[in-house]
Amino acid sequence: MNFTTLILNVLCLSVAMSTSPKLQTTNDSLDIKFKNSYYVKQATDSVKPNKSKFHVVIKGAEDYDIVLTKVQKETYEVAKQIKTTQVLDKTIKPSQVNFTEDCYTVSTGVKTIQNCLSDDEQLHSIAYLGFIKKLNSVVVTEDWFESTTSNLLINLDDGARSYISGDTLIFSPNLKFIYSYAHDGIDFDGMSLHYIKDKKAKPILVTDYDMQDKYKVDFSALGDVYWDSDTSFLANTDNDYYRFKIQDKHVAYRNSREATIIHSENKKFIIKVDQLKDGTLRYMSWNKPNSTKDKPDLVLYNGEKEEQHKYGSGFDYRFENGAYLYIIEDNVETTSAKRLMLRLYKANEEILYTSLSNLKELNKAK
Repeated sequence: MNFTTLILNVLCLSVAMSTSPKLQTTNDSLDIKFKNSYYVKQATDSVKPNKSKFHVVIKGAEDYDIVLTKVQKETYEVAKQIKTTQVLDKTIKPSQVNFTEDCYTVSTGVKTIQNCLSDDEQLHSIAYLGFIKKLNSVVVTEDWFESTTSNLLINLDDGARSYISGDTLIFSPNLKFIYSYAHDGIDFDGMSLHYIKDKKAKPILVTDYDMQDKYKVDFSALGDVYWDSDTSFLANTDNDYYRFKIQDKHVAYRNSREATIIHSENKKFIIKVDQLKDGTLRYMSWNKPNSTKDKPDLVLYNGEKEEQHKYGSGFDYRFENGAYLYIIEDNVETTSAKRLMLRLYKANEEILYTSLSNLKELNKAK
């Protein structure tokens, strides 16, 4: 290319740029495009959501949470090969159990439990699912019209009974937890998780449509699962493999702490950030008037620590839970009211920004 040709190309490019449409950068257009935008705030506060790993804590009923992570297919396949003992034995029918096509009767030392199809027109089938020797209990299936199939667990000693939603029951190795594939008989399939206490099955989690939307997990596609420990099972959808870890709140937050990094409060809640013995970070909060002597209302694991310089040197402690992002800002050098802050986002939109009192410093001053 000679010098004359080069000059002509440059002139043509200049004309094209001068006549092309310009990006609108008026204040009005920016307000419309970026109003309440998380990504505008991050330019000044250096807040960047980390989506490099999938880690969700699902709050369960009573004393348990479920820590949900993704695993490699190889990890899932290993769990799939673990042989488990058949817990429900359908070949054993204790003498206390009488079963026909239309009725069942279970006699215990305390009371007699029975049901017949003629007793309720919504009950359209019954079945004997089996005997659980270790629990000295039997399981009877009641299939209700346009309702979740219910498995009735009946203890033969005292007649204690409880319902477990779903079809096939898959027990953990120590029979403390029960997974089931649940459905409502019409158009929803999901999962249910129960634990055994006082000879009864008590629910930890039963998924629904709202939960699928919240955690972005297709619980309806899980199907059978495979327990790889007493508190952990693996499942898969078409393209993803998951580990469900059942976390005992009492044991977890009392016994696994190495050091407390943040101990704070405001008028509504108490918040602690701990470093655990395995080196990871944990977030816990209590809704007042509860105290740290009570079980936490929220526990999040696998937090991240990031150095920040928003108000002098400091650190951010970040914890993700589905669509939510919790950030504790520990602005070490500032003397302003923003010394210790809680920032909460939902779907990248800030929904809370509030100051906290540092209880560690208050306790030192006393």
